[in-house]
Formats: sequence, structure tokens, C-alpha cells
Amino acid sequence: MRKLLSVFALVILLSGITNAKEINYYNKSWAEIKAKAKAENKFIFIDCYTEWCGWCKVMDKETMVDSGIIDLLNTKFVSVKMDMEKGEGVKMAMKYHVTGFPTFMFFNADGEYVYNTFGYMKIPEFNIQLENARNKDKEFRAPGFSASLDVDYPEFYKNMFGGDDKKKPKEGEALAFLDKQTDLFNEISWAVLSKTALNQKYVTYFLGNINRYRSLYGAPSANDKLNLLIDTKLQEAIKSKKEASFKEAMEMIDTYVTDDKESMKIYGRLAYYKEMGDWKKLAPVMDEFISKKGLENANYINSISWNMYEKCDDKALLKKACSWMKGVVGAEASYANLDTYVALLYKSGNKKEAEEWANTAIAAGKKSGDETKTTEEMLKKIKGSK
Repeated sequence: MRKLLSVFALVILLSGITNAKEINYYNKSWAEIKAKAKAENKFIFIDCYTEWCGWCKVMDKETMVDSGIIDLLNTKFVSVKMDMEKGEGVKMAMKYHVTGFPTFMFFNADGEYVYNTFGYMKIPEFNIQLENARNKDKEFRAPGFSASLDVDYPEFYKNMFGGDDKKKPKEGEALAFLDKQTDLFNEISWAVLSKTALNQKYVTYFLGNINRYRSLYGAPSANDKLNLLIDTKLQEAIKSKKEASFKEAMEMIDTYVTDDKESMKIYGRLAYYKEMGDWKKLAPVMDEFISKKGLENANYINSISWNMYEKCDDKALLKKACSWMKGVVGAEASYANLDTYVALLYKSGNKKEAEEWANTAIAAGKKSGDETKTTEEMLKKIKGSK
């Protein structure tokens, strides 16, 4: 019996060890990391985070604990977790222009930057990214970056990175620096072009040479700048309420975007029409969005639909929004989605269904620990209007 118990205890102990499996982070110097990757012929995976990044913490708790992800990172990668506001992390952030978190960077066994991805991801999506990072057909080349982390950036650029004392360049400081450069394709010039506001002179220069920047620093890096310029033009259109400026933003997408430009144009049109309050033009674009993308971005559909509830009084259009949210709650019956659906049903005049779904929403919210006050108040309005 004692022997049997010992074997049983050993099984429990080993089970505990398996369940406690974690990523073997190799948080050494960049030189040591590259040497290890070279010796073991592995890719380098860098989890770029900051102490204040909330979504980084969510990924640590929900995604990076998956046994499949842990196995893949431990066997195929030299994995590193690097604070981008401390030590060599600051130099990495400056060199590779990392300002959003979480960012995930990948280098091959020779220390060459070949892939990146950004933002919170659930387990299946992150697994896809880990596979993409090891796929030759998905990698990019960025020969414009030197091997060294010690690059002689201008002081105003260095001040944009680090901890609490980081700050933007003074007005005109970056442009004055660029005006003095004889080579706008070296990595210092690219760093400044990439991460600072440009006047029309340098916007035109960048767009005219975008393919060269893509070949030197990787398409993702150049496309990030392009997307920022498109968004800036779109915000100008929204602020000025000029259709001509909006058309310019769409023309930039047509001319310079190379990957899924139609989706980007849809997002741009939705953003513009929402801010203009032009729900008649927005509705068919949202239909197109759902037709192409399905319900994969439920939060975005919810956000647009809630805006319509707050600002649109056309019952036919509100019923259209109800149809979008019906699909969303069918796929993801979270309290937030249910609450929006209830509000739209009520405002579109469908009080019977609004009451039924309000009760469903309140029950779902209480179960998930959400504050359900808004739906409870809506339910009172529904009952009081009968």
C-alpha cells in the first residue's frame, strides 16, 4: 500500500510539474541572445512590453500560458521578454521604432530582423503569428538596419523613448534635422522620418520613395508610416468636413497601399461617415464590411451601432443596425453586445423583443460581473412606454 501511495504521489507531482510549465525566457544582453540563437540555430522571439501596458499583462495571463505556445517558444525560439523603457530595451525601441505595446519582434538565427506583429491576441491568433514568423514566405528583409544597438541618434529622438521623462521634439526640430541630411535613407534619417510629424515636403519625399524604404527597413515599418499619414489626412477631412480631403485620403490608399487596400478603404469610409453623422452612406458600407469580414470584429460593429443608437433617428437605419447586432450577439453574447442590441431594438420601435433581450442582457451581465444599470434603466423605459 505504501508503495502504491508513493507511485500515486509521484504521478500527482509530475502532473503538477507539467501544468506549471512556463516559457523559458533568456533575458540576457542582446549580444548573448544573438550568440545563443546562432549556436542553437533558432529564431529569436522578443516580447516587447512596458510596466504600464495593460494588454501586455492580459496576454501574459490568458495567451502566454497555453501549453502549445509554451512548447513552441521553448523549442523553436530563443525567447526574450524585454521592457522597452529600461536598459537595452530602450535601445531596441529606438532602433526598431517600437512605441506601441505589446509588440512582438522576430529575428532569424543570424540576428536579422524578419517579422513583427502587434497588439493583444488570443491563443489561436498568436499561434498563427508564431508559425508565420518561421515561414520564409512571410518574412521581410530589412538590410537598412545596422547590426549595432549603439546608433548616434539626435538628442531629440532619444528623448522620445525611455520612461516617464520621454517627450516629443520641439516644433520644427525634426524637420530642421532632416533638412541638414545628405542621405535620407540611412537608419538615423529613417528613424526621424518614421517617428516624427512631417511637412508636405517630406510627406511627398517619403511617398515618392516608399518602395525603397520598404526594401531597406521592411514593408511593415514603411507601411506603419504610410498608415499614419493616411490617418492624418482622414482626420484632417473629418475636422474640416471637406469631401475633397476625404477623397485625397482614399486616393492615397489606392496609390500606395499594397495589401488589402479595399479593407482599409472600408474602414476609412466608416470612420468618415460616422464622424459626419452620415448614416445613410455608412449603412451600406457596414453591410459591405460584414459581408467581407464577417463578425470577426464584433467590438467595432458594436461601437458603430452604439453611435447610431445615440445619434441616428431614422428607424429604417436603426433596424439595419439591429440586424448587424443580431448577428453579433448570436456569435458573441457578451453583456456589452446585448446592451447595444436592446437599445437599438427599443429605439427602432421593437419594444417586445427589446424587453425580452433586456432580461437576457441583465442576466448575462450579472453572471459575468458587469454593471447592468444602463440595461435595467432601459428595461424600465420599455415597460413604461407600453
